[in-house]
Amino acid sequence: MHFQAGLLYFDSRPLTSRESAEILDSFSGCGQPHPARWERDGLLMSHTDPLQPHIADTAAITFDGRIDNRDDLEIVLGHLINGQATDAALALAAYQRGGGEGLVSLIGDWSLAIWDRARKQLVLASDFAGVRPLYYSACESHIRWSTRLKPLASAASGDEIDDEYVASLLMRGACPNRTPYRGVFSVPPGHFLVASASRVEIQLFWKLPIHDSIRYAHEADYEEHLRDLFRDAVRCRLRSPAPVLSEMSGGLDSSSIACMANRLVQSGDVTTPAFVTLTYEHQGSRDKRFQDALEFFLGFRNVHLSTEEHAFLTESHTGDALPLFWEALHRAIAGVADQVGATSLLTGSLGDLVMGNWHDDSDQILRLFRSGHCVKGLRESLAWSLALHTPIYWVLGRAMSSLLPPSSSASMMGADSGSPNLVGSREDSIAPAFRARMELGAKDRFSPPLWADAPPERRKHFRGLVEMLETRRLQPPEPLQHLSYTHPYSHRPLIQYMFSVPANILCGPGEPRRLMRRAFQGLWPPELRHRRSKDSFGGVFLNSLRPLAGALLKRGEPLDVVERGYVEPVSLKHRLEQMTHSLDCNEPQLRQIILLEFWLRGRRIRLPMTA
Repeated sequence: MHFQAGLLYFDSRPLTSRESAEILDSFSGCGQPHPARWERDGLLMSHTDPLQPHIADTAAITFDGRIDNRDDLEIVLGHLINGQATDAALALAAYQRGGGEGLVSLIGDWSLAIWDRARKQLVLASDFAGVRPLYYSACESHIRWSTRLKPLASAASGDEIDDEYVASLLMRGACPNRTPYRGVFSVPPGHFLVASASRVEIQLFWKLPIHDSIRYAHEADYEEHLRDLFRDAVRCRLRSPAPVLSEMSGGLDSSSIACMANRLVQSGDVTTPAFVTLTYEHQGSRDKRFQDALEFFLGFRNVHLSTEEHAFLTESHTGDALPLFWEALHRAIAGVADQVGATSLLTGSLGDLVMGNWHDDSDQILRLFRSGHCVKGLRESLAWSLALHTPIYWVLGRAMSSLLPPSSSASMMGADSGSPNLVGSREDSIAPAFRARMELGAKDRFSPPLWADAPPERRKHFRGLVEMLETRRLQPPEPLQHLSYTHPYSHRPLIQYMFSVPANILCGPGEPRRLMRRAFQGLWPPELRHRRSKDSFGGVFLNSLRPLAGALLKRGEPLDVVERGYVEPVSLKHRLEQMTHSLDCNEPQLRQIILLEFWLRGRRIRLPMTA
């Protein structure tokens, strides 16, 4: 992955030598000691690629990423690129042809900065999935942007903590479009930001495929279409002059990527120098036999990393500029990539959501009742009742409740709302004063419900996608930012297809991943074809969290999260005690408090932040 940064003064005042040096020094540690630069009229654009910025007659661009539909774009935009068919040139031509909205034509993982000389405005944008990081800070006189958060936060905010970010972290596990530092933001996925002397505003260029609908006469057509799209999703991510590293857990998502890569390599469709799989192991894992079967079936080199040796969370591994779980494991992955010479890492992220891995998707019966097919709706309700081992009246009642106006205020940290016997602690320990000040009980507190216009039976699908994208959960963790960190299941044509086919094609009563299983049977080894369950890392999480909970209980001085007024101490103490004894404590939310506490503590040690 390349890195980009820049600074623009709206009144065109020249940058000082100190400001220029700060931006260029922010690339320290990126493997490019002398980044390319372009400076004029109060503007500095810099990039680790010596061929960038790309300069045209009326605009300049820095581009980080990969464009997957290059052939199509060259046909449409050929008259604008003057034979310079680089990704940067194509991206700039897409902007020149259609403005910010024209960026929707770029399929791939990317972020960019464009200086539009004619309009005297800066444009920052990120692909629809938010895979490539891009941060910015703006004030009346200037705007500054960077791929890297740490130097930007240090220069822009003095590292002052943003309470909005903390509130969302503790309620949702992440915060849309914000960072831990006041005044420093993340460019929203699928949006472009326009900054000039008169305005700084954000506009949408990609919309959810809420109203798209694909219907085929034969189910085999759905399967063929899925195979074609998935093949393209994997193939475009294998076009690399260096070896490619790919996660392979033994689950269906990452394993399907490895199996498709194997087919592409064997057929000669791609010429990747090497494809290396990466397996995470832990004691008692149910994935082990599937991992072994895949390793034998594929024949790729496989590297094993132990989660016991690289813990989920420790006192000294909590992230740097951002709070981060599994930092030790990410650093080990970076070491493996360096060892094998890989510049890309493929993951199975988003696979569950995209491929319809729903234990309970009984809301889909609403499509039948809403279209007047009541008898068929009752039959499907009975099928879901039998599959879920729950009364049919509960299936019907829950489905009908989906017709109520949607709310986006629910926490992401709670238990699975699909269970008719919902039990477990929902205690979050947030201090009452902080809750009131941040208005945490307000409806739609953090973001408007972009998924609200979806049909009631599909709202949870679109909601899950929106939450994954707007919180930028697909962007690389800091130790892996130098890699092309990418996810075949985030391939936009695949996403748009899978969210446009009927819900009952994706998943049926007792048939999670219904379409995926039918389409991919020929890809998998026999052992994988019969896999129904999925291993959990819950025990791995608790093994690292319990000692930390005990350490916090023994701490003589007040905790940072308490001193700052975020958390109520009595409630937190009770929950930490529960965790040390492996008792119910709303562990998903408590782990966020523990992470924040140790990150804040480590931050005091690290200050002042340096590039």
